[in-house]
Amino acid sequence: MTLFISNERYSHLIFNCLVTAVFIAAFGAVYEHFSFGVYSFYMIYAFAFFLVGGAVFWMLMAKLKKEFSSLFVCFWNAALTTFTTGFLVKGVLDIYGTSSPLINIFWIAGVLDIAAAFLAEALNWPDRKKSITVCDEKN
Repeated sequence: MTLFISNERYSHLIFNCLVTAVFIAAFGAVYEHFSFGVYSFYMIYAFAFFLVGGAVFWMLMAKLKKEFSSLFVCFWNAALTTFTTGFLVKGVLDIYGTSSPLINIFWIAGVLDIAAAFLAEALNWPDRKKSITVCDEKN
């Protein structure tokens, strides 16, 4: 049995993504304020993942009335978090004046999260109607 994200839940997802984007933008601004004039574009634009990939994406899906499994939403949000964390770490390293080849792991993990989200949605597609019926009968 799988729970599905309904249109009523989109407002909650959109709100959480907007709040997270604002928090990350504020964090980046404060971090760069105390970095003695050194800045990083990675730190400046780290909020964009939750703004575009989160809030704008969920707004578009709500407008199109698309339904997604909870597993898709978990993997999608994990990908946004992974990409954002990678940008923040890269920004910190840029401001510090160093680099690391391990930053590429964030990109790989984020892409794997997106692939897992679409795979989970594709594997669940034939059972969608059945799962909705089972969920409705229990409620």
